[in-house]
Amino acid sequence: MPALRDDWGDEARRLLQLLAQRERVDPGWRPAAVADWLTFAEICEIHQVVPYVYCRLRGLTKTVGLAGLLEHLRTRFLHICARNYQLAKKLVDLTSMLQNEGVPVLAYKGPALVMAVYGSLALRQYNDLDLVIRKEHQVKVVRLMKGWSYQIAPTLAVPRVRPFLGHPEDPRNFERTQEIEFCAPDSTYFVDLHWQLGDLFWRPLHPDVEKFWDRAERQDLPQGSVSTLCREDLFLALCAHGNRHRWIRLKWLVDIAELLRNAQPLDWSRVEEMVSIRPGAAASANVALLLAHDLLEAPVPDAARRILPTTSRTLALAAAIREELLQSGQTSGDEHSTLLALEARRLARMKYHAVRIISYPGGLFREIFLQVSPMDRALIRLPNRLQFLYHLIRPIRLAVKHCVRVARTLWLTAI
Repeated sequence: MPALRDDWGDEARRLLQLLAQRERVDPGWRPAAVADWLTFAEICEIHQVVPYVYCRLRGLTKTVGLAGLLEHLRTRFLHICARNYQLAKKLVDLTSMLQNEGVPVLAYKGPALVMAVYGSLALRQYNDLDLVIRKEHQVKVVRLMKGWSYQIAPTLAVPRVRPFLGHPEDPRNFERTQEIEFCAPDSTYFVDLHWQLGDLFWRPLHPDVEKFWDRAERQDLPQGSVSTLCREDLFLALCAHGNRHRWIRLKWLVDIAELLRNAQPLDWSRVEEMVSIRPGAAASANVALLLAHDLLEAPVPDAARRILPTTSRTLALAAAIREELLQSGQTSGDEHSTLLALEARRLARMKYHAVRIISYPGGLFREIFLQVSPMDRALIRLPNRLQFLYHLIRPIRLAVKHCVRVARTLWLTAI
């Protein structure tokens, strides 16, 4: 993740304003200089919404002063569009090859999502392909993929700490992992092979993968058709995915907004049935609805409000994410704090912290030293050239905060 800059908050607010507008009207702002629209173009790239933004701006009646921005976005739009069509062809070919070998497979996200939600491959950027398979076909699919010259992508796993991440293809490790990432034979794209959509901690916030197959649908692409998740499974899976990454990319929130605006509405009775066995998925979806409605003015049906009620935890988490986006232009992407905000049980929190510290010490280091939160920035405002000092200020602030908390607890215990 690139380092945050002071001007990203302003540009993110401009971007959100444009994404939320449904009428083809003047966006109400004009880049005053080249540097202004370059910064706006940069924030569009970071959130991977260039195709969507270009099509929105291109359709406006008043674009005076936006010629440079439009030309820049047009060039990127054509490049992304060409790659989208290439990846869609790869998806159709790969799923056909697996099905010919007797392996059922579902396309998840990527081209299937874009066609289902946006109706055109040109309107959303995606970088790789995601497939869902059954657990019992894992060994066979790994063998097939290797036989077709796909290579398992290396991981950053520390062998002594999490050895199974370094060898996800080992059948003994299938229960502890959820996916294998393959690099294509020509090294131009990756294929993520899933049998779960989240690790042990995030799994309860996703819809039940085993139920996907009974509700699967066919999705037509320009190059053919593929089997994919039904719209309701897709909605819940996208909500959980966005929360897991703390909505660090606005394109994930646009997906939710477009699903809610789609002419083909979601079957909320089916969603209710799904979340009845996965209560965590309801909390995850409620956060997504709050953010999509607040930031992108997406309509939320009364049935959705009833089935996915707002709680103090989901309201607080959505408010924190919204504040990060508006202040910094991007969230921290921290899955640890996001999950803990959604998890109500204190014992589960303690277990989560203990397991994470033991099995993923790099995450603790990142949380303390690398990420910068709005609270760190609120403590002292630094110019761009001194932004690196936040990484020194943060551990000091956290140390003081927790020392005060311990001292207060000891004092209350003593009196």
